[in-house]
Amino acid sequence: MRDRVVSNETLTLNSRDIQRLEPLLARHESSTAPAHLRVLTDKLALCAEAAPSSVPSDVVTMNSRVRLQDLESNAESEYELVFPNEADSGAGRISVLAPLGAALIGARIGEVVEVPTPRGTRRLLVRALLFQPEAAGRYDL
Repeated sequence: MRDRVVSNETLTLNSRDIQRLEPLLARHESSTAPAHLRVLTDKLALCAEAAPSSVPSDVVTMNSRVRLQDLESNAESEYELVFPNEADSGAGRISVLAPLGAALIGARIGEVVEVPTPRGTRRLLVRALLFQPEAAGRYDL
């Protein structure tokens, strides 16, 4: 299987998520902001914006639960993508402002996201979307 790395050309984000993320990112906007936050800001600027009811069911959105596979170790893990005030790494709730969260938003099933870590870049395959609010008709999350 050939890896598909996340590309802004195919990036679709929920318009409601964008509206909630822009003020959070504005607080961190500066030339000294971490690289992953600058990448997230670029994603918001370049994405295709979709109404919540029109978001494709294979796209990672806020409050989605995903299964990832580490391409180096083959280990699988599950995470829920949340806003910073709901983050709890012990419970698998990852902030969208964390490197992993910033990499995940907008990713699609079958794509590989690259996450910078102190030990180098991790490559994670999005194996499955276990829950996506839009696909479940949960436009209130």
